[in-house]
Amino acid sequence: MNAPICPKCGDPIDRVVDVPYGWWEWNAEKGTYVLTTAATRVDVSPWVHTACMGELRHFHPQNPVVPEGASA
Repeated sequence: MNAPICPKCGDPIDRVVDVPYGWWEWNAEKGTYVLTTAATRVDVSPWVHTACMGELRHFHPQNPVVPEGASA
């Protein structure tokens, strides 16, 4: 069975991180780390797809995964 598809980038969600408060990314132009967040609103999504760092608002890794076309 395949992993669910990310609604932001369309790739399989094969790795997620729990980053409700963000992460630090190196910015070579600024020569420093910059705080980054995947949230697009105040109520932060706890799960983020590592491929695109898009928030996964309705995703939880412990939810059952069902094949496309099947019902849960």
